Amino acid sequence: MFKRILVLGLFTMAALPVLAQDYPRFELGAGYSYVRANVTAKDQMVTPAVSASEGFNLQGGGGNIVYNPTRSIGLVADFAGYDVTGLPKGTGASATLFTYMFGPRFTYRGNEKFQPFAHVLLGGAHVSGSGSTLVATATSGIPINEFSGSSNSFAMAIGGGFDVKVANHVALRLFEGDYLLTRFNTTLNSAGKLTAANQNNFRLAAGIQFRF
Repeated sequence: MFKRILVLGLFTMAALPVLAQDYPRFELGAGYSYVRANVTAKDQMVTPAVSASEGFNLQGGGGNIVYNPTRSIGLVADFAGYDVTGLPKGTGASATLFTYMFGPRFTYRGNEKFQPFAHVLLGGAHVSGSGSTLVATATSGIPINEFSGSSNSFAMAIGGGFDVKVANHVALRLFEGDYLLTRFNTTLNSAGKLTAANQNNFRLAAGIQFRF
């Protein structure tokens, strides 16, 4: 009896490393990211209210850190930075966006190679910009007015994608698509104060994941 218990115990201990490698405990990822931002500015000081919408392309990159407490559930920290492209030329205008979000990720690991996932991430966004305008005057020619500013907002991403395993500790994130909500102040209310409004944006990403 003692020998059987000893053999069973040794077998269990030998199997523990295999079980521990059944899924990665930690992941580090990096890659390219694209955002299509949709901004609507509204003036409610006039009746009826006047609004104007504009779309912007943002390109950049980001990274993520994941802790997987279970086989299917992970806790994600997601960071990304972007430059706004297509701004008017000749004005020196530039703008950047930075997002930082956290939340749960659900991964289906029924297939060792192909693993789809979905996540809900909450956090914040920071946008900053600068530029210059030319103003003609009767006496001094054309001086340059320079401007800059920044703003913070709530941010939320809902979406998912899939990873494809290419090595023991490496996977390619071939696709990630998210609905990205931000709430920057783009509405001028009837009291003349800027208030938050929804910006319904979309994010695409691809990259590489390192698993440990």
